[in-house]
Amino acid sequence: MRRATRWVYSFWWGDGLADDVPALTYYLLLSVAPFALGLAAVEALLLKDYVSAVEVADQINRYLPDEVHSDVLQLITGTRSSSPYLLSIAIVAMLWTSSGAIGVLERVVSRMLGGARHNIVFGRLRNMALGALVAALVIAAAGSATVVQGLTDILGLGTALPSEVILLLNAAGAVVLLAIIYRTAPLQHLHWSSALLGALPAGMAIQVIPNLVGVYVANAGGFAAVRLFLVLAAVLIGLYSMATVLVVGAGVAARRERRRGG
Repeated sequence: MRRATRWVYSFWWGDGLADDVPALTYYLLLSVAPFALGLAAVEALLLKDYVSAVEVADQINRYLPDEVHSDVLQLITGTRSSSPYLLSIAIVAMLWTSSGAIGVLERVVSRMLGGARHNIVFGRLRNMALGALVAALVIAAAGSATVVQGLTDILGLGTALPSEVILLLNAAGAVVLLAIIYRTAPLQHLHWSSALLGALPAGMAIQVIPNLVGVYVANAGGFAAVRLFLVLAAVLIGLYSMATVLVVGAGVAARRERRRGG
């Protein structure tokens, strides 16, 4: 027990992860609206498909309380009527804010490995490219939902897959995405085994967090007078929890790589 306590202290405070979680939470909060607008802009410029825009809104709403789902849906679908210039600005804003969150994970891994970091220009461009990858995978996930539903109809399996299967598919996609970020964001690339080891618990935990936040909002739903503050608290709790598991995953991957190198 004492050894486990020392390990947790060394991992959480000794490696500085406790200081990285608030920074990542800030960037996640800052990137919610730009990310939604950027995805809507991509849908409007490339796909011109209202149904796909709704699917993208559903993907984002998985991590937000029910009270803001309609607002996010209206935000994404309404963006489609904007001018190409505004859509371009929305895409740039999405990539810029998401690159900040990826930069925090890159800093965690680089610091724990004691390696050099990217220069400020190339590092930002690299993280923006990874942010574009995240957006592309979210859009692909939204599109695949429609494809899968069509296949289940053709095969006579019903109108939708079981929720457990969808959860596993989403978790597998999140694990792969996080492994790519953990591996490629730092200047010193991790081995795939280290990246996957850190991404596995983080990707699984991300699927559970929205349900836990939903339980919190449901139990506090009777306090209508402070409903706005409860929704805001739910968003912050959800993002802080996501930031925690993402940073812990990066720390696990870095420690595994450090042991492998040693």
